[in-house]
Amino acid sequence: MNFTQTPAKITATRCTIAATPSTQDAVYRLRYHCYRRKLSIAEREDQRFQDDYDSMPNSFSFLVQGEAEEPLATVRISVVRPDCGWTHSPVEHVYGDHPAYQRIASESYVEASRLCFGPQARRDSFVRLLGHMAALAEFYEVAWLVACPREEHSLVYQRMFGFRPLAEPRQYFGVKFKTQLLAVRCDELRRHVDSERPMVEAWSDALGWMGQSASLPALSQGRSQTVNA
Repeated sequence: MNFTQTPAKITATRCTIAATPSTQDAVYRLRYHCYRRKLSIAEREDQRFQDDYDSMPNSFSFLVQGEAEEPLATVRISVVRPDCGWTHSPVEHVYGDHPAYQRIASESYVEASRLCFGPQARRDSFVRLLGHMAALAEFYEVAWLVACPREEHSLVYQRMFGFRPLAEPRQYFGVKFKTQLLAVRCDELRRHVDSERPMVEAWSDALGWMGQSASLPALSQGRSQTVNA
């Protein structure tokens, strides 16, 4: 991950769920160009990169845009809560047979996948997206946060957010590189970033926005309910 320099405070960007055809298209285009820079996916004539998980009702793609609405970064976050009927995410495709994953899946989790940055993305975009991941975990009352970053990026997650490696690297879903299974409990993440003001602010701001968003299915009075697509 290479970012341009950024001030300590979150700068003038906005992060929203890609819920319209135009914002979804921006996500798929940004993904394509991000992965093509390192030849991690095959060339495509339409210059878009998406998969079946994008159409699942428990997957939400977030898009960070600058002041001119230029796409800067994106991540897809999948919520797995069996009691809501949400049971699938990309990590299952890669680590479904691994005991560490099976323990997490027996509870609940959110997984970040397809994390991508444009050439002008800054470190605050990374913090903003991880703040939304943490907020979504809290919003849906899940126990774990899961990520499968490239091998060379694993230490960044461990150092900045307290993720722990749980399995050896494997080939990830739909790309030409290996990733490592990382996870952290939501309460452990809170303690780890408690003194990191940008992350705490990103988390708090995202949670406040999610409580008013019409793009997210709600849980009824803190209890689970079956969610339909």
